[in-house]
Amino acid sequence: MSSSDQQRGVRHDRSTGRVMYDEPTSDPVESIHRRRLLETHDDHRDKDDDDDVIICHEDLLRAFADDVTSLDLDDDDENDATGHRTNGEKYRTLAEWSCIIGYCESVCTHADATRRYSIFPLPLLSLRRLVEEEFLPLLDGIPRASDDATSKDEKAVIEEGGGESVHRRTNRNSSIRDELHANGLYACVRGDIDNKSLDCFGAALLVVIGMNILGHHASTLTLSEDHAYESHIDRHGVRRTCEVAVSGNTNAAKAKRGREISSTFDDGSSRAIVDAENSWLYMAKNPVLCDTPTMVLAAMISNLNCDIGKQRSPWTENGGKKPPLVSLPLYLMKRDMLWILHERGVMMKFPFALMELGECEEHLSSSRGLEWVDASELLQCDSGGTTLVLMNEKLFLDAILVSRTVYNDAQVYPYLYCGHYHRDAGRDGEEYRLVESLRLYAEATRVASSYRYDTRDCLQLMKHFTTVTSLISHDILLSSTWDCREGITNDVRRWQRRDNAIAASTWLIGFFDSLLLWEEREQNAFVEVIDLRHKHSMARLFQNFSVDIRLAAIEKIQSQDEPGDNSLAVTEDRLIYFRNPRSKRLAINSLLVAALSKEKVIIRESEMALPSTGEVRRCRQRKKARS
Repeated sequence: MSSSDQQRGVRHDRSTGRVMYDEPTSDPVESIHRRRLLETHDDHRDKDDDDDVIICHEDLLRAFADDVTSLDLDDDDENDATGHRTNGEKYRTLAEWSCIIGYCESVCTHADATRRYSIFPLPLLSLRRLVEEEFLPLLDGIPRASDDATSKDEKAVIEEGGGESVHRRTNRNSSIRDELHANGLYACVRGDIDNKSLDCFGAALLVVIGMNILGHHASTLTLSEDHAYESHIDRHGVRRTCEVAVSGNTNAAKAKRGREISSTFDDGSSRAIVDAENSWLYMAKNPVLCDTPTMVLAAMISNLNCDIGKQRSPWTENGGKKPPLVSLPLYLMKRDMLWILHERGVMMKFPFALMELGECEEHLSSSRGLEWVDASELLQCDSGGTTLVLMNEKLFLDAILVSRTVYNDAQVYPYLYCGHYHRDAGRDGEEYRLVESLRLYAEATRVASSYRYDTRDCLQLMKHFTTVTSLISHDILLSSTWDCREGITNDVRRWQRRDNAIAASTWLIGFFDSLLLWEEREQNAFVEVIDLRHKHSMARLFQNFSVDIRLAAIEKIQSQDEPGDNSLAVTEDRLIYFRNPRSKRLAINSLLVAALSKEKVIIRESEMALPSTGEVRRCRQRKKARS
């Protein structure tokens, strides 16, 4: 660690070595964000109590827990008379915490180290006032809900100006960009300081908060794995969706805002293949509905971004470069706030929140994350004994279980997060975890292959699989060693147990099997890592296994005699193998399987050619007959 790092409060992550933590100590009163608050609320200073300034992490958590309690209170007794008012107050509280969180991100994550400051003391009351004095006036003139039973339904209200008006008034740049620290109300009222434009989540969040404050209490924050939008129950009791976070300021972008999700897929072309029923971006109509104020709060905390500057994800290999820099105080705040929500049962239908808490614990472990808990029932172990796992791991397992049971197994990310966890743990010596990591990555591609492919719809998904393939190469199939003369070198992993190597090889086949199947279903060669010229192509990855291991793996996946295993995870005492590939290119006696069976793996275009489907063959025959 350099002396300059020590002065800036930077320290390396002791658990993974892949990130460095920044802990700024400069007084935030020097920050332009704090100065703007003081200037804006100068006339309130004499009225402010010292109790309204948060001076430490523990005090902030107490204030947060108090508000969670108030949001979580049962309002059933009040709904008839004051339900609208009570719900509006709750969403006003959400607006305040969106503002508080955004301020904390802004003061301690600037790319310029001289502009990063301590979070504390935190001017809590001044930040709450921003909602009253600067956000609520933006809603003036937007239609409010009427008590008249014949009033228009939520969709009509949004179409006639609600969603577009909230978007236009809360996003000064009139565009939505994928950028850091722009995911909430603070970016709306103070985005000009750092030239921030609301991101997709922030735009949808503000529309839903605004609509609920205006009395439209059916308006719900709705999330897929990579997108946010609005949904609501119309006056006929039918759930409708509404796209409110379309990027850009063109007439076409404006025309999509406020429209039903299904209609946004219609581009006038008869060739469109993706719709709301099969789109990954909308989770095939299995979205997460943040239908309570506390669940919206969980979404806000889960989206809190601790990165400093635009940089490579810690999931990727850094190629010897300096590890990414993240904010220590933000990580601690995010972790502990998520635990408060977890203890209240808020996250039990929310895989993303469970995953984010798990990732926080992986990097900054607390005593709760290091508790050993019984996961035997969750893992469906056949042995009848007790299987203990760290609470940190159980969070990832819970996310997978919720995705399977509540969201029809429509989510890819729970498998990726859990796979990354086991990959990191396996590099420290628990070899079976590397097998489990590959199994989870294979499960992720299985889920992805169930969607129709569209470049725009699946762009982020394909980036993740390219990253995962790189991680498989560098962290699982290779191992790093230190030499005093040559430094760090990467060599082919020498597996301690032969059966681990065989199982790993079968799951690598499983990983590619779903990607190959996806292409075959779409009759389109779109997967980047299947390209023979890719630096992490199949040939290069499988060459890291000896031919005898590959032959044993191929025998395993094609075997019809061995009994199945009902267990849901690989453990130290029990291996699971991938079986029964679905891709035609990995069928018994296929050219690709033959290539994988040779001493040197050489895969040519003929082995990777897309097999024709029955429909394609019939089309060709009809064309030939007409000619």
